[in-house]
Amino acid sequence: MDIIKKAMLLGLGLFSLTKEKAEEFVDDLVKRGEVTREERFKIVDKLLKEAEKQEEEMVGKISETVQKVITELGLPTKKELDEILKRLEEIEKKIS
Repeated sequence: MDIIKKAMLLGLGLFSLTKEKAEEFVDDLVKRGEVTREERFKIVDKLLKEAEKQEEEMVGKISETVQKVITELGLPTKKELDEILKRLEEIEKKIS
């Protein structure tokens, strides 16, 4: 079984995987003879890279969802609010 799939099935949750958890998980695999000591560092690195990739994907999905909700609710974006503030400041200058 692929090490990454096994890590997910065992509840490590790659999204919240720390180096310590990855090392602990792989050390357990070494003790059980499923992984050699020579493979240990490569597997820990692979797990951490996969965790980082999944975190980036999750952040991207969350960002897309938030943008979609903002659009659907008709809420102004920061850019739009900044433009309104700039126009308001220009109007205030003209009035003064």
